[in-house]
Amino acid sequence: MVQFKKIMKFNYLFFFIFISINTYSIENYEAEYRFKSSEINLKGKRVLTINEDGISSLSFKAKSTLARLYFETNFNIDADTVSTKSYVINVKPGFVNRDQEVLIDKELGLMSSLGRDEWSVKSPQYEVLDPLNAQVQIRINILKGLKSFNLNLLEIKNGEVEDNFYTVTSEDKKCLVGEDEYSCIELTRIREDEDRKTTYLMAKELNYMFVKIKDVSPKRTNTLTLEKILSLG
Repeated sequence: MVQFKKIMKFNYLFFFIFISINTYSIENYEAEYRFKSSEINLKGKRVLTINEDGISSLSFKAKSTLARLYFETNFNIDADTVSTKSYVINVKPGFVNRDQEVLIDKELGLMSSLGRDEWSVKSPQYEVLDPLNAQVQIRINILKGLKSFNLNLLEIKNGEVEDNFYTVTSEDKKCLVGEDEYSCIELTRIREDEDRKTTYLMAKELNYMFVKIKDVSPKRTNTLTLEKILSLG
């Protein structure tokens, strides 16, 4: 009986450790997403590669005869915190040209940008996220069970850091990816100093993968919608 209790205690401890390690895990994926705005409508590929022992990355690439979009973020994940290394933008549709690379060097305490918007500023003592890897941190926070939280996002145009507030505004919305239906939560981002609202639909069955992101401002509305999962895990 004592031996049985020891075995059960060991198994419970192993199970607890296993759950603790894997609760916040996010799987690698490749998926087709559609980006739509008033100017363009493009289908492209998003690729997430998580490397627990090195640099992870998330990218989106789409192109047509009239436009090309490329975004890539490189980052580390330490425990449950995303740490930005670099962020690259390459946008060449007919209405705008934007090539920019942002680097964050913690050792030098410096954030800098080369390309269309050039700047160099001291990096703050806290973690600063770019527009792309913030989505990875959002998923981690939701997997942790957080219903509201703040993230510090970098303003690519000038190097300023803005505080962004996120809150879960719905626990059960039906989402379609092709013919597959998922149960999604709705997360809403609000910036108090801007007339701008961003909503995220995240599928529970896909470890809170983004099904749709909609960003609405007085100037334009942008949407990014998951159309097909090419690989997962």
